[in-house]
Amino acid sequence: MLTNPNPLVQYLQKPAAEFTKDDLIRYVEERQIEMVNFRYTAEDGKLKTINFMVTSTQELDIILTSGERVDGNSIFSFLPPNHSDLYLVPRYKTAFINPFSEIPSIDILCSFYAPDGKPLESSPVYILQKARDQFKKSTGMVIKVMAELEYYVISDIDEKTLVSKNGYHSAEPYSAHEKLRIEALKLIARCGGKVRFGHAETGNFIYNKKLYEQHEIEFSVGDPEDAADQLAVAKWILRMLGLKYQVNVTFIPKIALNQPGSGLHMHFIVEHAGKNILMDQNKLTTTSLKMISGILALAPALCAFANSTPVSYLRLMSSQQTPNFVCWGIQNRSCLIRVPLGWNRMESLSAHANRQSEKAEDHSFRQTLEYRGPDGSANPYLLTAALIMAVLTGLLNTDSVKAADSLQTEENLFDPATTHDFASLPQSCEDAADELEKKREFFEADQVFPQEIIDHTLERLRSFNDKELINNFKTYGENQEFIKLVESYLHFM
Repeated sequence: MLTNPNPLVQYLQKPAAEFTKDDLIRYVEERQIEMVNFRYTAEDGKLKTINFMVTSTQELDIILTSGERVDGNSIFSFLPPNHSDLYLVPRYKTAFINPFSEIPSIDILCSFYAPDGKPLESSPVYILQKARDQFKKSTGMVIKVMAELEYYVISDIDEKTLVSKNGYHSAEPYSAHEKLRIEALKLIARCGGKVRFGHAETGNFIYNKKLYEQHEIEFSVGDPEDAADQLAVAKWILRMLGLKYQVNVTFIPKIALNQPGSGLHMHFIVEHAGKNILMDQNKLTTTSLKMISGILALAPALCAFANSTPVSYLRLMSSQQTPNFVCWGIQNRSCLIRVPLGWNRMESLSAHANRQSEKAEDHSFRQTLEYRGPDGSANPYLLTAALIMAVLTGLLNTDSVKAADSLQTEENLFDPATTHDFASLPQSCEDAADELEKKREFFEADQVFPQEIIDHTLERLRSFNDKELINNFKTYGENQEFIKLVESYLHFM
């Protein structure tokens, strides 16, 4: 426990998953915590908050036991105002010390419950829980998830600013915002996030007297609900650090044409009896091929959850170096699904690098499948739930392996000279809505996604009325309309 960066874990000497109400009350009393904040994500995926002053142990016990009453219609627009009261109930395992509060505070992520005391069927958190549980029930296997979160930092420039032509893995002095990223890694870990590493990404350019610098934070593989929680908290921390450093931090999918867009790459593994079963020796298993097939079969419909704003489809335009064709490949970043370089080498690479003798170990448990289509506009709970349902669809389909074989390629699809017959992803929110409507039964299976959520998603996507947007910028490139669009979505997600 001593190596865990979460102060609550260190103090209570137990993993966060085992936190109890009494643990939190003890911590509040012994550490003189003055405020408890209930946090949740609504339709836009951003963290909201309710602040409770700690006035007595009795009052603290009450709110931790039964939560608080909130106006559901103001949180979820699809709930009618005449039947909108909800309970907001804390999930103890998510508790963390607020690193930005001026007074000692504990924040706790919450779940929504209906007036009858049952989980709110249309709550994003509960939809993800249902998808995860249905996956295990239907397959006997456990699915785990991790994310790669890309973002831009926008700042003023001066004569000291050094800019690399390619920002990938740039370090100071050629990375202006490495300190912000390192502080983000530290704070995310202290708030319970399982971060692996961070680095500067390829996007690095000057435009209109501003520096645009792209970065990425990668998380560890874990429970889908925990993965979505970590994304919600991480985005909040990065934005708060933007305020601290007086810069703009944005997750907008496309910030300038012909410059790298920001994605939210999602990785998956499936375990049976605690063992990762994506690889068998040096070959993908049938399970992997079925998973790939399921995601690709529903990929156009998945855009409704993965790419939820008009700016998303500027990133997915052809010629923008972003995977937009429905196919997969081994270590092929131009494909929608990539099988990353694996860890199934039995010999010790470090032994060779250091000219030492080390015992050979099998690290194939690290192998993942990567879905490269999503971006930061996605609600992390709904996106992860939708992807799990797509994976489950592939595993239950007897024709999945054959379909996967037909969609594999080694070609560089970013090369305009490459010819192929793969289908492309939708080119607008309206197109994504049409695709979701065709495939909605796969997401509604086993009542995981309620009908009202699918209906609401369709209505919201179509409200953008963006069908001609891509063609406009294909024809005219960046113009005043493009700049206004980007500015309007800079902090939309």
